[in-house]
Amino acid sequence: MDRQQTQAVPKTADDELEQRGAAPTAAQGAAESGESGRRQAFAAALLALFARKATPTEYLDALVDAIRQWTCCQSLGIRLMTEDQDIPYETWAGFEPGFLELEGRLSVRHDKCLCIRAITQAFEESDRDLLTPGGSLRSDDAIGFVKGLAPEKLASYRGNCMRFGFASLAIIPIRCGQDIIGVIHLADRRPGLFTPAMVEFMESMTPLIGEAIHRFQTEAELADHRDRLQVLVRERTRELEAANARLRIEIAERRQAQESLQRTAEDLARSNRDLEQFAYVASHDLQEPLRAVAGYATLLRRRFSEKLDAKGLEYIEGAVEGARRMERLITDLLAFSRVGTRGGAFVETDIHGPLREALRNLEAAVEAVQAEVRIAPLPTLVVDATQIVQLFQNLIGNAIKFHGQSPPEIFVEARRQEGRWVFSVRDNGIGIEPQYFERIFQIFQRLHTRKQYPGTGIGLAICKKIVERHGGEIWVQSQPGQGSTFCFSIPQASATNQ
Repeated sequence: MDRQQTQAVPKTADDELEQRGAAPTAAQGAAESGESGRRQAFAAALLALFARKATPTEYLDALVDAIRQWTCCQSLGIRLMTEDQDIPYETWAGFEPGFLELEGRLSVRHDKCLCIRAITQAFEESDRDLLTPGGSLRSDDAIGFVKGLAPEKLASYRGNCMRFGFASLAIIPIRCGQDIIGVIHLADRRPGLFTPAMVEFMESMTPLIGEAIHRFQTEAELADHRDRLQVLVRERTRELEAANARLRIEIAERRQAQESLQRTAEDLARSNRDLEQFAYVASHDLQEPLRAVAGYATLLRRRFSEKLDAKGLEYIEGAVEGARRMERLITDLLAFSRVGTRGGAFVETDIHGPLREALRNLEAAVEAVQAEVRIAPLPTLVVDATQIVQLFQNLIGNAIKFHGQSPPEIFVEARRQEGRWVFSVRDNGIGIEPQYFERIFQIFQRLHTRKQYPGTGIGLAICKKIVERHGGEIWVQSQPGQGSTFCFSIPQASATNQ
């Protein structure tokens, strides 16, 4: 390779004089002075490009023109490394379309050629004759160089520069700080065009070029980020405006809802007052005539029993029983209406206490049928104790009322379940068919005649209303002839549900 370069670039008179130690002639000094001036002009042109051009593309295009004019080369390309480790030509001049199609985009990851080794500084042994002290690769006769390679070495050279007739090659790394960000690829069909001095000077210029490219790229990225930020700001502004519009609509709707809720609350308050008035009438004005009817019917039976036949006595007895039944119905209705309007305060209560009080109230009924009531450990909860007494009294009273042939066996227990307590009252009574499970909790719904089982059909409805006031629910599990289990739940923190 040294021989090929020596033949392509013959020694000048200056070289011979320097070797002999002679002083340079005036012509040589003028030539050196002219070359120095060209270099200074080129450096000044590069600085001017940096100050004059606004975008990376404009700068690189102008840089190619300046380098091509200074080197007088036929073809020139600038490759820059991408994030994907590709090294495409960012700009070029003089290359044929066929050459660009083959060489326009190379990859550091899977291609082998001089450009890649210059950018990675990972050279082959066969590159030694092409390598400059500054890390560039140059050849005065690239075609002859490739022809002289052993076959096994050819795989490291793509050879497209030689196929397209480029004899002179120079591949100069573009440095930015400690990094190599690309290469300048010089190519010419004339041998010996790129002298070592020219390449060395270009190497001294590449830090300036690399810094300029880096600055332009950074500014372009900042401009791109600024544009994207402006787009995001506009989009966010539109979103906020839309959100504000929705918020104004929501505020208006909420205000309307609050006004509607206020009207509903006022209507409910009036309804409660009406209900209280009804309760007063029911407890006084309605029951008084019934007591009078029952009293007069009783007097008739007592005073004229000897004068009345069996049919007349039966009529009197029916009137007395009807009055008493109506009185019980009014009393139960009054109790039902007061569950929500006259409930007591919620206080921490050991549930054993209300249950024992309910059993005391049912003591006569328990003894009459020899019922056995067993109680498992029960929790302490925040409840309306008076209503819990009524709840247990109604459920246990039903178990006693609807017993089978055997004496009633009733078992009361509670278990914790997902933030609530579930109570159950299990009996061995006559049971209930599944199709009636929902119906029995509705007011005035009866499954039996009054002759079979007395009552008004309000007891379980009262139970449901009490449980719902405590924030729970009530249900039944049963099979005809196999007893029933009435279950109800009370939240662990039931005071918050008042």
